[in-house]
Amino acid sequence: MATQKKSRKELLKKPDEFMTFTGKLIHFVTDYQKQISYFLCTVVAVALVIMGYQFFAQRSEAKAFSMFEKARADYETRKKATSVEEAYRNVSAEFQRIIENYGGNAAGKLARASYANISYNAGDYQKAIELYKPALNDFKDHPLVYNFILSGLGYAYQQMGDDRNAVMYFEKVASISDSNIRDEALFNLGLLYERLGDRDKSSQAFQQILSNFPNSMYFDIVEEKLSGKDQDSSS
Repeated sequence: MATQKKSRKELLKKPDEFMTFTGKLIHFVTDYQKQISYFLCTVVAVALVIMGYQFFAQRSEAKAFSMFEKARADYETRKKATSVEEAYRNVSAEFQRIIENYGGNAAGKLARASYANISYNAGDYQKAIELYKPALNDFKDHPLVYNFILSGLGYAYQQMGDDRNAVMYFEKVASISDSNIRDEALFNLGLLYERLGDRDKSSQAFQQILSNFPNSMYFDIVEEKLSGKDQDSSS
């Protein structure tokens, strides 16, 4: 789903005060969160293809996968016709039924992760957290999905204003050496530690982006921020 975003130069046009800068960063991250959550849906769909063929021979799994696919398709249709919030309200009961009846099966695990993401998109962050947590165990052997679920927990806690729990989950993502979203986790940690008043840890998180992720989409923003702080400290 394409979204029109401002360039990084535009985002940093007036970086005179930290609050101004932070406000721009929050808008930037909020826009990007939508892309992250949409990508998680894609990851879940890929996981369905990878995992699904192994279980279709089993009648219970076949039925569960059929129910999951129907619920997911219904959500997508309703989302386009109405809104993510309305679609969420209409499909919640069916997703909960699948999870209750088939939560231990592959289809039930996929339904749980997908429903967590749907809940997040609809702004029901508490429900998303309740679903993401068991989904971590469901996908512990699938690193790509596992990392995105950790990140989803970080974002959900962040949206609820629970910065310390958000830090905990983003730290986990940042500590995974082969994670493909480490720079994103570090960027969020920089913002969160700044808000919590720990400037040293904030700077360390941002500095890791400059040192280890020269091609990151966050690189220019972080470089501008740290150079601004250096100028402030020397004046």
